[in-house]
Amino acid sequence: MNGEYRNTVDEKGRLMIPPRLREQLGSVTELMLTKSTSDSLWLFTKAEFEKLDAAVNYDPLSMFNQYSRILDMTVIAPARDTELDKAGRLSIPQVLREYAGIQPKTECVILGSRNHIEIISVEKYEKMMEEFKNRVGEAGNALSVQRMDH
Repeated sequence: MNGEYRNTVDEKGRLMIPPRLREQLGSVTELMLTKSTSDSLWLFTKAEFEKLDAAVNYDPLSMFNQYSRILDMTVIAPARDTELDKAGRLSIPQVLREYAGIQPKTECVILGSRNHIEIISVEKYEKMMEEFKNRVGEAGNALSVQRMDH
């Protein structure tokens, strides 16, 4: 999935997922909405979420691995089964809206990001982009070095 869009959360906490991203989801109706690692929300198809869950909770003893436990408790466990309504709206539970700082009648950025959709408040998104703009080259260099090591 890809693309950057903006929509406003309605008074009932619903967010319209743009038609282009709905097209990229295809006929999938089973979705999972959860907290991200950075005050935003991640929307996965159930199949992609199960892959993430399997990577975090890779075996029965992973519950003793501190990093697996952190990711399980902050990303995997809070996930909610959801679906888009007939109008293409996603109902965001209050607990997840509070985590992401998303209030009714406020604008959000909706990003297609490879295997998931990220939902973030406009204020947080603009702040992150300001922080990131001077680090893009650094991030690219670090990734290229990391890949050369493998």
